Amino acid sequence: MRRELKKIFFIRKKDSTQTFRLAMLLCIVGGFLDAYTFTTRGKVLANAQTGNLVYLALNLAERDYQKVFSYFVPIFVFALGILFSEYLKHVFTKYENFRWQHTAIIIQLIVMFFISFIPSNHLNMLVNVIISFIAALQYQGFKKIHGVNGATTMCTGNLRSSMEFLSQFIMTRDKKSFYNFLVYIGLISFFVIGATLCAVLVHFFKNYALLFCCVLQFIVFLVMFKQKI
Repeated sequence: MRRELKKIFFIRKKDSTQTFRLAMLLCIVGGFLDAYTFTTRGKVLANAQTGNLVYLALNLAERDYQKVFSYFVPIFVFALGILFSEYLKHVFTKYENFRWQHTAIIIQLIVMFFISFIPSNHLNMLVNVIISFIAALQYQGFKKIHGVNGATTMCTGNLRSSMEFLSQFIMTRDKKSFYNFLVYIGLISFFVIGATLCAVLVHFFKNYALLFCCVLQFIVFLVMFKQKI
């Protein structure tokens, strides 16, 4: 167990976008953003579009079309964010030392900084739309973590995959499966930590709590310039 944890945290990767320590920071940001928009911006989820679809369907059944619209727009803009990230990926293919993810992180950092100064109940829909867009950039930019394809900074897929690898380990005693299981559980844990931190910081600092994510994103940006961590 100790050996597997050491491999996850301390083995270096040539591509810094795949390191677990970078993913740890991004998962904290992902959990923080979901909790932030839910607690301060009208109970809309920035990352979890599945949840937004459920809320959309419930309000559609109740014929509350205003709320239906408030959930539809973030979903639509999240999809546009995925398309934009693919465009950035295409544009930056000719650059070796500056990845397209750098641009995505810069966009997120700047946007979150200015959003933190917008009071709750003021432009909530616009704020949710913008955060959904930058959440899509993060989701698309970090799809392979520590050599594990499909590991992301969101939880639903990670939870499914963690149980798949745990099942494989129980049946085959394959150490690689156990290693992958720990990677996924780690990502889920740091997502929860991010959401918890948001609840605590919002209690004390209100909307300014989002500045904490700006600090994390700045660290991510610096880390990504290193080929190895």
